Amino acid sequence: MEMVLQVIGGLVLTVGVLLAAVPELVNRFKGPGDTPLQVPKERHAAIARRIRWGWLIAVGYLLMYPPIGLGWLPILLTLAVAGIAGIMTARLMGLMLDGIDMRHLFRFAAESLILGGLWTWFVKLSA
Repeated sequence: MEMVLQVIGGLVLTVGVLLAAVPELVNRFKGPGDTPLQVPKERHAAIARRIRWGWLIAVGYLLMYPPIGLGWLPILLTLAVAGIAGIMTARLMGLMLDGIDMRHLFRFAAESLILGGLWTWFVKLSA
């Protein structure tokens, strides 16, 4: 069962990374009969359109690496680590593909610090 979850998680992760890399694959329309939304000209908005797919990457991480332990604390910690890692992956892809935007760069740095602290806490809990 664990192997099946890892395979499904890998597929979900791959789809999430693909959609974060090329968000135009799934254009959102303004309404019936309208044209698809255009790629934003501003870097901030261009990066933000990729981050929306971070949740799908997080679900892939979560399926590949399920919570260790049965308590509520390991489950919440795993959810937080997977969520932040998914958002960071999508944000890093946006920074690499759309260019550097200082707001997103600072958010990436803050997320890195939070993820490092959560990971340290996670390692101490699992030891």
